[in-house]
Amino acid sequence: IVRRAVALGRYLQNPLAMVATLCGPGREILSWKLNVLESYLTPDEKYEMIEQVLVDVTNQVGIDVNLAACHEWLFAPLQFVSGLGPRKASSLQRAVVGAGRIYSRKEIPMNLGVLKRNVFMNAAGFLRVRGSGQAALGNHVLDLLDDTRIHPESYDLARKMAKDVYAEDVGQDINDLDEDAQEMAIEQVRGSVNLKRLDIDAYSGSIELHLGTSKRETLYDIKMELLHGFTDWRAPYSEPTQDEEFYMISGETPETLAEGRLVQATVRRVQGQRIFCELESGLMGLISKEDFSDERDFELTERVAEGSIVTCKIKFIRKDRHQVILTCKGSDLRNNRLQSKQPKDPYYAEDESSLQNDLEKARKEKELAKKSFKPRMIVHPRFQNVTADEAIS
Repeated sequence: IVRRAVALGRYLQNPLAMVATLCGPGREILSWKLNVLESYLTPDEKYEMIEQVLVDVTNQVGIDVNLAACHEWLFAPLQFVSGLGPRKASSLQRAVVGAGRIYSRKEIPMNLGVLKRNVFMNAAGFLRVRGSGQAALGNHVLDLLDDTRIHPESYDLARKMAKDVYAEDVGQDINDLDEDAQEMAIEQVRGSVNLKRLDIDAYSGSIELHLGTSKRETLYDIKMELLHGFTDWRAPYSEPTQDEEFYMISGETPETLAEGRLVQATVRRVQGQRIFCELESGLMGLISKEDFSDERDFELTERVAEGSIVTCKIKFIRKDRHQVILTCKGSDLRNNRLQSKQPKDPYYAEDESSLQNDLEKARKEKELAKKSFKPRMIVHPRFQNVTADEAIS
């Protein structure tokens, strides 16, 4: 219970890191029910899809290496950073934890010495160096670009763009700005109106004349990163509803646990007029004597023993108590009254209205055919007055 509580707390803080911890050598993520159709995939196919999603998400939000150095479970997504893998990520993690903190991306290949240049160049844009963890205790001035997905190779372009936009903001020529103002340009222009209005096509033309090569796509990415650097696109946090809390704790889903569904339960205790059971997910189930059998005169202790497995149907669910009321009566098991109504998939389930329209159309066509049919008076023992369609069928 304690481990589950810690996992849920961490999941609320950082879902990506918590999910990534299940992608170790044991591949525990495969036991997580992600979709009702996942049974059609092999374990390798399912894990491959999960890896692709984790790579995309990890590179979208990045890894705060200084914060992870203080809380090592946050290093779990590091293996999904572009250019790394489980082995390189493990080496980098040990080096960062040993150093305690880093103040610049350049320290990773130069001081830590765990990544070769090519590997670092692939991963650099997704390793965030911020004033968090132990780095917040020092007086070092951190480069704001180290907290963006802008690659170190493009830092000069980013600084030039920031200076040009800042000069336009303050209404001065860029050469008239002092060094302090130029250094603070990046911080000042992030999210500014003039940066949003910057015409990349026109601006890239002037840069191309200066550099002799087109940098339009790079400049566009720099602009978007200065506006929305490492943006977390998740919806703002809201308190889970009772249903969400129930399914989160139990590990069940509305598809796997619903009223009217048949389940297997293990008897844990027979007490008085009730049977206490445990479902596969660990939820407690209750069976009253009235719901155990259609017979009336019997003793529960004579019919069922601890440890036995019984087939039941879910009568209703007490989500506030995390209990499931079950029934084993033969009449209830055969009756479809408690059968759960699964929501139909609009892509696979035929629409009832269209089905009724088709049936109505077929009925009218049949009636019309009968009206236009002219019976013939032919005396023969094998002759029947039927339409052509009826004769074919």
